[in-house]
Amino acid sequence: PYTYNWNNGAYSTEDLTNLSAGVYKVVVTDLYGSKDSLTVTINAAPDNIPPTITCPANVTKGNDTGVCGAVVNYTVNVSDNCSYTVQQTTGLPSGATFPIGTTTNTFVVTDAGGNVSSCSFTVTINDTENPVITCPSNISVNNTLNQCGATVTYTAPVGTDNCPGATTTQVAGLPSGSFFPIGTTVNTFKVKDASGNYSTCSFTVTVVDAQMPVINCPGNITTNNTPGQCGAVVTFTAPVGTDNCPGATTTQVGGMPSGSMF
Repeated sequence: PYTYNWNNGAYSTEDLTNLSAGVYKVVVTDLYGSKDSLTVTINAAPDNIPPTITCPANVTKGNDTGVCGAVVNYTVNVSDNCSYTVQQTTGLPSGATFPIGTTTNTFVVTDAGGNVSSCSFTVTINDTENPVITCPSNISVNNTLNQCGATVTYTAPVGTDNCPGATTTQVAGLPSGSFFPIGTTVNTFKVKDASGNYSTCSFTVTVVDAQMPVINCPGNITTNNTPGQCGAVVTFTAPVGTDNCPGATTTQVGGMPSGSMF
């Protein structure tokens, strides 16, 4: 006959099914007081339950004003029957400024039993902000002497944008330093960003023809009458005016044409 106890009486025989994993000492005592002991190791049952991780729904929003991206906050929910660690393997953390475009965010949770779960979601930031461009004021000048126009220089506008990569092009008119004709020329510039947003501006260059045309008449003519006539047929070279611009016309507005009986 003998008696026994676990861990020096810490557990009775009825408690054994509730023992947690660990190392225990078993002491056996017979009726004569002789004792012997051994150690017993109880191993934990394997954890076959994977952790649970839930990512938020995909996020789509416009950029923050003046920023090439947007701040996004999100929450990833994790639970498990044992301790665990969570690692973000792709993307950006909550509260970061996400760039224009789509960013994939992936999270992996690993519990103490080596079970692994993961989830992913995307954050898409659209560039909804138009670039900005400002043209110079309208320009008005007189023609260059003896020219049907004038050379005009101006500072060509360059657009700006919340994101890099915007390009500015002239879509109408003439570039700075060109010879502008008499009249009004509309100059239009367009700035376009990488997302296809664009803005335009325009200004005019007006060249005024301030130069008078030139005309030179022949010298005065004195002649005697034609015999038997109360006058004389006189011919002369009719003057033709010139101008700095084409299209000038010369008309006789007084007197008689060459070859008439004066």
